[in-house]
Amino acid sequence: MDWNGFAGNVLYVDLSAGELESRPLSRDLCEQYIGGLGGCIRLAYENITPGTEPLAPENPVIIGAGPLVGTSVPASSRVYGMTRLPQSRSVGWCGAGGVNFGAFMKYAGFDFLVITGKSDRPVYLDITGDAPVIRDAGSLWGMGVEDACRALWEKHGRPAGVLGIGQAGENQAAYAMAFVDRLSTMGRGGFGAVMGAKNLKAVIARGMNGITVADRKAYKKLTKDLFENIRNYPYLKEWQDLGLMKSLPIISKEEYSEAKVRRMACVSCPIGDKDIIRVSGLIATSSSAMNLYVPTIFGMKDHKEAVTLMTMLDGFAMDMFEFFAAVGFAGDLAVAGIISSDEATPPIDLTKFESMKIWAEKTAYRQGLGDLIARGLDAILERCGPEAAPYLPYKVKGMMPYAGPKAPLPWNLFGTMELGQILDPRGPHVGSGGSPTYFAQRPLEVFPKHLKRMGVPDDALDRILPGWREGAPTDLNIGRLLKYSHRWFTILGSLGVCARAQINRFYNYDLCSDLYQAVTGIPAQGSDLGDRADAAWALLKIINMREGFGRKDEEPPAKWFEEPPFCNYLTGKPITPGEVGVMIREYYAEQGWNPETGAPAMPAD
Repeated sequence: MDWNGFAGNVLYVDLSAGELESRPLSRDLCEQYIGGLGGCIRLAYENITPGTEPLAPENPVIIGAGPLVGTSVPASSRVYGMTRLPQSRSVGWCGAGGVNFGAFMKYAGFDFLVITGKSDRPVYLDITGDAPVIRDAGSLWGMGVEDACRALWEKHGRPAGVLGIGQAGENQAAYAMAFVDRLSTMGRGGFGAVMGAKNLKAVIARGMNGITVADRKAYKKLTKDLFENIRNYPYLKEWQDLGLMKSLPIISKEEYSEAKVRRMACVSCPIGDKDIIRVSGLIATSSSAMNLYVPTIFGMKDHKEAVTLMTMLDGFAMDMFEFFAAVGFAGDLAVAGIISSDEATPPIDLTKFESMKIWAEKTAYRQGLGDLIARGLDAILERCGPEAAPYLPYKVKGMMPYAGPKAPLPWNLFGTMELGQILDPRGPHVGSGGSPTYFAQRPLEVFPKHLKRMGVPDDALDRILPGWREGAPTDLNIGRLLKYSHRWFTILGSLGVCARAQINRFYNYDLCSDLYQAVTGIPAQGSDLGDRADAAWALLKIINMREGFGRKDEEPPAKWFEEPPFCNYLTGKPITPGEVGVMIREYYAEQGWNPETGAPAMPAD
């Protein structure tokens, strides 16, 4: 079979048996679920047995890249993972900027990896030669992300893409992540812990096969116009200079400019949002310089100390927000006398570098109270009992939503991102779904143009924005809008396009359909692409309902309604649990699911 846009194979790896098998990619998977994120969801449905424990050998690590990955389509490097996550216990997606990894995995001949079992020793998966090989990783075990990545490059040469874990994953901390090429984070919820439970340190990929496209003439025209549109964007230079600091300026532009050594980018990205910075002689790399200053949100004053701490956490490959939530929760319980001062030694102080340095190490290596902190919020609450509940941060499915009135990123307007923290089957995340409510309060008059770009049909706009046809919308239905935010996110993720706002602004629904058809040759006109994305998202919901998740798990945290509360996006008045309940039912109805239980129809196959 001739493949366009796809490498055409899935690599199945059984680490217990030490066996590898390349199987042909299913044409039905591509036609029904697009690829990338959608393909990972389908493979999870087929390969995760309900009831499998997250850290059990049988729980697969699934990694995939969409049909645009490896082409020259701008910012089409995104990779996705899928597994049952230890922190939320949900079957969840994990996305990352692919840097080089996604393209090289496809150039090596594979669109997806399905890795099961557990090796009897530390290993890594080598996909750089004529055939994939499982290799000994004894010399890499115990290394941080940066050192392990560089060691693999030194052994196998560059360029090559590396997806690997740090010490937190090796020790199966519940919120351990993986990193792509030491830069991009992947796997909030414990993807790195699942790799660690398999004794899988890393995957390294390189290939030379390239990706073909079905309609070269259409592809050339579409990409030429897209690049021209990007070049003509009046704020392009500012985005290239500042990256995420433009929209979330955690430090001043002047301080960032002084610290910046250079920007880095995923392959095919025209903007580049990754950084190498220098602070008082310390060199640090990150998926965004913004991340390196996160400890200042929690009160750490010295910026070099903040960057040093974040470099440690990134080396351990530990989710920064979950670490600060768990260690802060434990610290509050120690002050209250619920956790003994003997256990909480030295005292936990989020504002002090020396304290956080020690507790980061204790957590990554599961030492003393650090073992409990590494297990996350639910484990701390379970051990300490009901008297700990008043000190608990916001929590959804065992994880902390990172934005809210009292969250690390203060934000009090309740839009699709906020509702999505409870309605995404995987639980809280930091992925943008393209909605205009994302960290901004915009006038309703701009919504129709934005939503049409996302492919929202006119009849749905009638339900989301009453009065839009007359040019004067009178209301905004957050629940119904979230359905299309999830659809847009799934389309971009399944194609392999970056969902960050500074990139997805250049894409629209028709362009995505045309690119998909030009690259793959698979027809995608009208509602085709949206219908396939909806099918993938519904399947993710079904997978999690098989695991016992239901309507009860989609209740908002009570603390969302305490002072200061979340507020209505339009009126600014505090929202109530009843109002959120209505939004949830409207979301279900717009999806075409059971409006009371949220259950989608089962797939025909």
